[in-house]
Amino acid sequence: MDVPEFEDIIKQIKTNFWLIGIPFDQRGIKRRYFILIITIIITVIQESAYFVSNISAENFLELTQLAPCTCIGWLSILKIIFITFKKQNIFDLTRCLKELYDEMLSDSKKRKIVRSDFVFLKCLVKYFFIMNIIPVSIYNFSTLVFILYHYNMHSELVYSLPYAVLCPFTTDVWYSWLFEYLHSITSGFICVLYFTTVDALYYTLTFHICNQFTLLNNELQYLDKKSSHCLGEIVIKHQYILRLSEELEEIYQAINLFNVLIGSFEICALGFNLTMGQWSQIPGVLLLLLSILIQMFMNSAFGDNLIRESRKVGDAAFLCQWYDMDKMAKKFIFLLILRSNKPQKLTAYKFSAISYQSFTKTISRSWSYFTILRTLYIQPDQ
Repeated sequence: MDVPEFEDIIKQIKTNFWLIGIPFDQRGIKRRYFILIITIIITVIQESAYFVSNISAENFLELTQLAPCTCIGWLSILKIIFITFKKQNIFDLTRCLKELYDEMLSDSKKRKIVRSDFVFLKCLVKYFFIMNIIPVSIYNFSTLVFILYHYNMHSELVYSLPYAVLCPFTTDVWYSWLFEYLHSITSGFICVLYFTTVDALYYTLTFHICNQFTLLNNELQYLDKKSSHCLGEIVIKHQYILRLSEELEEIYQAINLFNVLIGSFEICALGFNLTMGQWSQIPGVLLLLLSILIQMFMNSAFGDNLIRESRKVGDAAFLCQWYDMDKMAKKFIFLLILRSNKPQKLTAYKFSAISYQSFTKTISRSWSYFTILRTLYIQPDQ
């Protein structure tokens, strides 16, 4: 399989941005953007109201079951709001990366180096949405199955909803239940749309910048005396890629902070339910916990890859034949090595770098919260 075009990789992301109401390379925000965000905000407020209205020691276990779902809703809202504020930065960064990508496609040697990487990225972006749509679809429509099953077993029609919400009206009659049910499942799909779009964009932009570092390292590593005149262009390109990675950090630093903080709370609550809840809840809790861990791990993996590739610039500079070059070329090599000692990184609003180390710290922090909850929790029958 040949290297895909830039538009082929980002096509699904652009489609999702259009659905959200933020068309690529357009200044305005469409009316559907406000309709969608108001829809999901209402649902999350209803979930939060249900949570607050049931706060008590007896309901503590039930509340920890509801908390992760509510947190995911608020997190998706925060993500899309911050992406909206940074939309022009995203469009500019995407345009710059497209220019670098098109330049790479014109060089057969560079195409060969990154071909497998970008084929993988295209598949990742394509199936990432599918893998997230399937679970929420099963969860949303399983409510109908449970209603039919209960009716067949007990000859009683009980109208239930997929999410625990506090409604301002009764849902015991079919028309009010249907209205709230359609509103709830619509909010669930909007949440997944927001979540997957923001994360897929993060993976794509980070992956492109990392591969630009990879191409730069390959070009730098095989420099010799005859090709030392290219060093000036390499230094300029290196500075340009650094600036693009700083733009990416500016876009995602707040979102990364929310991922870390809310993710720690979600893992803690789900772990508590996994050990203290009923056996019938284990499959659903495990599925949600696994999806959150995968999402946080992938964010950390792409962030760690950026750190690693930007640091390799110094190694590549040292491996070239700098000892045969003139004084000016050696100075450029020294500057490249010196700059690579401070690798580029994505942070959670400057508090911590997004990497494998931050992922393990998040798990450790969640474990600490979990042990405190287990120590303080007293079961109702005690």
